Amino acid sequence: MINKHIIKTQLSWLFVIICCFSTNTGIAQNATSPVTVSVTTPRRGTFVSAKDYTGHLQPNAEVKVFANVSGKLVSINAKVGQSVTKDAVLAQSSAKEASLAVIRAESALSRAASQLTTTEASAQARIESELAVAQEALMAAQGKLVETKSLAEIRIRNQLTQAETAYQAALATIERSKINAAQALERAKVELDKNKLEFERNKTLHEKQHISDSNFEGVEQRLKVSQTRYEEAVVTAEQFKEGAIHPSVEKAKADLAVAQKVVESRGWEREIASAESKVTQAQASLNTAQKLVEAKSWEHEISIARAAVTQANEQLKLAREQLSDATIKSPIDGVITTQHQNIGDHALLASSPTGKPVFTVVAVDVLKAVWNMPIGDARRINNGDLVLISTDAGIRNIVGTVTFISPTVSDNTVLVHATVPNSKNSLKPGTAITVSIKTGERKNVQLLPLHSVLNIQNGSGTIFVVEGNVARTKQVNVGGVYSGEIEVTSQLTRGTRVVSDEQHRLTDGMPITIASD
Repeated sequence: MINKHIIKTQLSWLFVIICCFSTNTGIAQNATSPVTVSVTTPRRGTFVSAKDYTGHLQPNAEVKVFANVSGKLVSINAKVGQSVTKDAVLAQSSAKEASLAVIRAESALSRAASQLTTTEASAQARIESELAVAQEALMAAQGKLVETKSLAEIRIRNQLTQAETAYQAALATIERSKINAAQALERAKVELDKNKLEFERNKTLHEKQHISDSNFEGVEQRLKVSQTRYEEAVVTAEQFKEGAIHPSVEKAKADLAVAQKVVESRGWEREIASAESKVTQAQASLNTAQKLVEAKSWEHEISIARAAVTQANEQLKLAREQLSDATIKSPIDGVITTQHQNIGDHALLASSPTGKPVFTVVAVDVLKAVWNMPIGDARRINNGDLVLISTDAGIRNIVGTVTFISPTVSDNTVLVHATVPNSKNSLKPGTAITVSIKTGERKNVQLLPLHSVLNIQNGSGTIFVVEGNVARTKQVNVGGVYSGEIEVTSQLTRGTRVVSDEQHRLTDGMPITIASD
């Protein structure tokens, strides 16, 4: 199928040629010298029909680069228009908290590694030592049980005997103390009576001044001392009267009662039961220790310690990643088109309602061709098809790959995208383009250069062929036009030489010479 736009353009061009040809016919007829022309021969080739659409180029990717952690921008390392590679450092935000987190994570890892070293070195020895301790504890408990069974009853009965003896001794002591108190009271009374008589006698003598004051005062003092001693003796004697309570006797009596109850309740049996319980507990502890040794439980402890090291490593890795996030990097290869923030601004995360990007980076190594085409034409293409693209600036035969065909229709057209390589950055986003899409293909077609066929109209045209030394006009049927060539459906003899230039100077039968190559 002939692209209507191209045919229309070619017809306009041919009209100009025809006019020029008509104007110069008289000159050619009067010329006596042959016209020098170039010639070509028909070739057999594949005819590809295509259709053109207009569109434009866009960046294949446009990324708003936000801070990964909130903080004040402390440095800017890129500028608008600069080409950057993926992971290139664009800016740096404050990383104080992230740095502290790394220090804490490193400290935690050091502790976990130290604990692992200790566990690997001592866990087995400790668990085996616990087994030995459990064995010793069981032996001690068993020995205590044997001793308790042999001696507990004897010891408890001896305690009763000792309590009875202590009680009797306390009673005897109180009785002796009672006798002593009575004797002391008697002596104190005799001494008091004696000193009273002496005081009365010396009082009379003192009143008559037969004795000195000092002598009388000595007699009076002795009376007072004897009175004090008598009063003390009375108090002491009162402590031993009938019904008086004596603490030492009461304590000995209470101890005796306890000892009697222990014997009556066969207390040694409780001691034996307690000793047997301790043997059972010691045996259980030994069994547990043996199971830990048999199961090599230290390996589990080591595994736990290793897991703690792994976890600490992950925490450190995460902390370092967060520290690294304070460095704002380009996520793609591209060019910086906009700088949104400056040093001192507070950069926020993309998730923040008030956050804004630090930079905008667009990818230019691969661009995106965007155009609309009628829905009927869109049915002929699929994702992955190749298209030829040319720009208004004269860059041609750029191969693009269809990557997107819109599933929706707008104004009876469909939006299409194709990726376009741009390794040398010769293409610019926003450039107007023409997209040529192959609509058909026929092989072994007879082709001539488009400019060698004149007066193309209604599927026919005129060519000049070389016969001897003259040019002869010949009418031919023509088909489609593609890439500067036109299909000639009329059969031409193999090797037919067709004039490819200077046709406007020629008439049928005019002598010519062939330009040397």
